[in-house]
Amino acid sequence: MRATAPSRLIALGAAVLLAVGACGSTEPTSGAGGQSSAAAAAPAKRTVQTPKGPVEVPGDPKKIVAIDFQIPYILLDLKANLAGAIDLTAAKDGEPFKNLTIIGTDAGELNYDKIAELDPDLILAGDYQEPEYEKLKDRYPTVLIPAAGDQPGWKPQVKAVAEAIGKAGVVDELEKKYQARVSEIKDKHKDKIAAGKWATLGTYDGSGWYLYDKVGGPSTALVDLGIQFDEATTKVADANLSQYSIEQLNQLNSATVLLFDDLGPPVTAPGAGAKLKADPLFTSIAAVKAGKVFDGEYNIIDYGDAQRVLDQVDAVLGKL
Repeated sequence: MRATAPSRLIALGAAVLLAVGACGSTEPTSGAGGQSSAAAAAPAKRTVQTPKGPVEVPGDPKKIVAIDFQIPYILLDLKANLAGAIDLTAAKDGEPFKNLTIIGTDAGELNYDKIAELDPDLILAGDYQEPEYEKLKDRYPTVLIPAAGDQPGWKPQVKAVAEAIGKAGVVDELEKKYQARVSEIKDKHKDKIAAGKWATLGTYDGSGWYLYDKVGGPSTALVDLGIQFDEATTKVADANLSQYSIEQLNQLNSATVLLFDDLGPPVTAPGAGAKLKADPLFTSIAAVKAGKVFDGEYNIIDYGDAQRVLDQVDAVLGKL
């Protein structure tokens, strides 16, 4: 799971849907392999446009610190020079963070002394972190990264991060690979895609459940594939992750396919999924009776996640 603060996850649909415009930059055009055609001669400084106005950043940052919960994963996916992050070592995919300088707790509390010791040449923050931004901006080049922009889902944030670090060309290549995989799956399973209505749910502790909206979790990928949503999903307002009681599970009866999401620790409690699935109100859902419930890690933050989710959906379609 891509770790995220539970409070932001609850409020914002896995923390990927803040409604702010994406950043822009003066990134050179992409060359072969997604690398900038001017990568060998990167400018000493670049100017990027941010929600706080233009910010001068290194042309090729060597020591990046990310202070929120999801930007570090995007940086790792882009193979950027990430040097420091908050403590995400407890997550299921936390191994890379053991090799970084930990500059804050898994609750998002920053250690400013650790940041000073690291002396980063670029700091990236979520646009909800204005108090932290104010403390850092005068000492280091600091860029607020919007979580949403001119299109639904996770892509605007990835684009904004890439532009801030001078890797927009890399994202162009990743998008081409993503679209190629989408086209492959659509051609392979077009009849099955047209036949169903899907929903993606999960649980934190087994005593209730959450439902992704039309742009959160895997929903943007499902839309790209042409998959239709069930009635309950269509009623969830965009940029929301709706929570329900167990007694409301019958709202999922219009779904023909259920993706059961596992966000992993520390967001999902051990055994939470099994607890919910054992409840008679869950086993009475039409898709459950039909054997059309598929477990997986469906949240998407970056292109690596997106390819993984596409692979999982391809496998699900193959079983229908």
